[in-house]
Amino acid sequence: MDRIFDLTLQDPKTLQERALKLCEEAGELAQAVLSATKAPGSAYKELGLEDVREEAADAAIVALSVLAQTCADEEQFNAELKRLFAEKAAKWSKVLAGNAA
Repeated sequence: MDRIFDLTLQDPKTLQERALKLCEEAGELAQAVLSATKAPGSAYKELGLEDVREEAADAAIVALSVLAQTCADEEQFNAELKRLFAEKAAKWSKVLAGNAA
């Protein structure tokens, strides 16, 4: 995470540009998933699960960079990452528990 924060500081992208980059990466992830699952009209690209993993990593890194850019320092970034992941995972768990009932 420290490297992501440092690289974010070095990268001149604005928050808007970084958010748009995240959209681009999400599109590439979707394309890889469609191809890997042989969705109609997408299988010809011959992408596999390795491509899905790679695109997922790209999207995750850019998403973390968006978070990093909104933090004053590395300490806040790490604290916010930990807090938000815990909150979002708890929410997801609650939703799953509601679906199981």
